[in-house]
Amino acid sequence: MSRVKYLAIAAFLLAELPTSFAVFAQQELVDKRKALMGANGKAIVAIGNAAKEKDYATIQLKAKEISEGLDAAGKLFPPGSTGEKSRAHPDIWTKPDEFKSSLANARKAADALTKAAAAKDEADVMTKVKDLGNSKDGACGACHKVFRSDFRKEG
Repeated sequence: MSRVKYLAIAAFLLAELPTSFAVFAQQELVDKRKALMGANGKAIVAIGNAAKEKDYATIQLKAKEISEGLDAAGKLFPPGSTGEKSRAHPDIWTKPDEFKSSLANARKAADALTKAAAAKDEADVMTKVKDLGNSKDGACGACHKVFRSDFRKEG
C-alpha cells in the first residue's frame, strides 16, 4: 500500500476519534443515569416493604439514598447526553428549569420521608411514602410522566 493511502487512512481514523469518544461519553452518562434510577427504584421497593413492617430505620436509610441520588441525578443530564438506550425525553434539555424543579420536588418528598421515619410517626410515614411514590405515582411518577419518553402520553 502506498504512503498516500496510509496517510489517508490515518487521517480518517484521527478525524473519527473525537466522535467515538463523544458517543462513548454519552452512553456512559446514560448508563450512570440508568444505574442511579434503578437503585432508586429498588430503594422504593425496600421502603414499601419496610413500611409494612414498620422498619423506620430502613425507610430512613433508603429515603436518604434516594435524596442523595436525586441530587446527583441533575449532573447526569448535560446537554446532548442522549443515547440509543436512553429513555430521557428531549424536554429535559429544552425545559431544564422544569426538569430541575421536578427533581427538587422528588428530593423534597424523599427528605420529608426521611424525617417522618426518624420520628417513627406511622401515619406521617405512610403519607410521605405516597407523596414520594414510585415510577408512576407521587413525586417520582410526576417527573417520569413528563421527562421519561416511555411514560409520557403525547397529545
